[in-house]
Amino acid sequence: MGEMNGAALLVRALARAGTERIFTLSGNQLLPIYDACLDARIPLTDTRHEAAAAHMADAWARLRGTPGVCLVSAGPGHTNAVTAVANALLAESPVIWISGGSALATRGRGGFQELDQVGIAAPVCKAAWQATSAEEIPALVARAWRTALAGRPGPTHLTVPEDLLAAPVASASPLPEAGDFVPAPRPADTTEIERALDLLAGAARPLILASPSATRGPARGALEVLTATTGIPWLVLESPRALNDPALLDTGRAAAQADAILLVGPQDYAAAYGRPGGTVDRILIQVAPESGELARNAPVEVGLVGDPASVLRQLGEASAERSWRAAAWREQVDALRAAARARFADAARSDDVPIHPLRVAAEVRRILAPGAVVAQDGGEFSQWARWGLAEAEVETLVSGKLAMIGPAIPFAIAGALARPDRPAVAFLGDGTFGFHGMEFDTAVRHGIPFVAVVGNDSAWAAERHRQAARYGEDRVVASDLLPTRYDRVAEGLGAQGILVERPDRLRPALERALASGRPTCVNVMIRSVPSPAAIP
Repeated sequence: MGEMNGAALLVRALARAGTERIFTLSGNQLLPIYDACLDARIPLTDTRHEAAAAHMADAWARLRGTPGVCLVSAGPGHTNAVTAVANALLAESPVIWISGGSALATRGRGGFQELDQVGIAAPVCKAAWQATSAEEIPALVARAWRTALAGRPGPTHLTVPEDLLAAPVASASPLPEAGDFVPAPRPADTTEIERALDLLAGAARPLILASPSATRGPARGALEVLTATTGIPWLVLESPRALNDPALLDTGRAAAQADAILLVGPQDYAAAYGRPGGTVDRILIQVAPESGELARNAPVEVGLVGDPASVLRQLGEASAERSWRAAAWREQVDALRAAARARFADAARSDDVPIHPLRVAAEVRRILAPGAVVAQDGGEFSQWARWGLAEAEVETLVSGKLAMIGPAIPFAIAGALARPDRPAVAFLGDGTFGFHGMEFDTAVRHGIPFVAVVGNDSAWAAERHRQAARYGEDRVVASDLLPTRYDRVAEGLGAQGILVERPDRLRPALERALASGRPTCVNVMIRSVPSPAAIP
């Protein structure tokens, strides 16, 4: 049994919150926390880069509906996690980001790894704090947990100085109660709910645009009740391609025709700043956790202030008392989707060599069991996967609105841990492999089976196609890569590697990978083609 100190209080508070796993990379200040985790029996998944730990915590949070915990060391360990946490912020994912810190006793004197970590974390988190005493650590953990889940979910940060972690505390130090970790529901004003439903019921072409967290957990269930009752179609805005997201199968075009839009989320670029479809007059109803978010870029007819799950539940319950006429409009949106399915049907069956990327996605879809976890990165190959698996019965982890590349491998590893009874597959391009390919080592060390499908066209494809289109093929620069054998790289890290160069070898390779129970890299030599949502 370890000694009772600040680190033990931290871990006991995390255990009381319901923490089942911590994603981490070791460092000086963290050793007392690791020791306390042994006593609390909280497993640690240690990664090869701090950003990977944060990505894994993000994926865990999205899949499990409870905060994912990322634990990193001070200074460079802290800064290495920043971009991945920023990605979680725009993905509306409740990550608890805990960093060790330089000693409080020498703060301001140029101590080892001393940085303004709270100042660095604040712009990419909902809130950030630094502990100033060992005794206050449990209350800060509860506050961080509660804040991460409240309103629109997102990451929170806590820096814990190393001398506080080692500081002895009384064994009877109080811990937060279970309710301290849970945010109170925040429903909207019922009068405004009625006004919103009046407007939606009177519209001929109403549409719901939902930000990522509105399509997870209790909010997702409430959204499905609302759309089933009203017949109003809904689209999720979770991709950097926004309404042009391939996973929407061209239904993003419906936003330009809608005469009333219920926006459950911010008026950001993904929602066309509150003006989808340009200058066409329409009713805009917005759901936001704070009144300051309403009408940020465009006026709203009704503002519903509250947490998305509560507000959607209110709308769904009250909608049953009205008659709705959205069925014909929903059929029009479904027709867009049906036409899109046919658009690339030939590519999905193509026997061309190099292999068309949509053929890869189609083969994966054919053999994946329902409920499988599919992680999709941000490049062109993954955009084809977005299209090809758009309506598959899988749990999808997309890189998100920050438009970063790199999360797919850590996402899939965390997905395999969060859903141990289901297969986990990552789609990523060859450029993306360079970000977190070393996490194959993490998967091998921890015995975590997953399959990374690498689309290898020897290029940063999105940039290469854009350069060629804008400036001419002879002006392409800094966009070419080598035809690297990423399967052999994975083998060098102890994983299984498979090279696929012909379409008829895709299915046997994928079946072998999924059946092996090992971390596997399937390196597929693909044709380099712009995605169905290529950015001009």
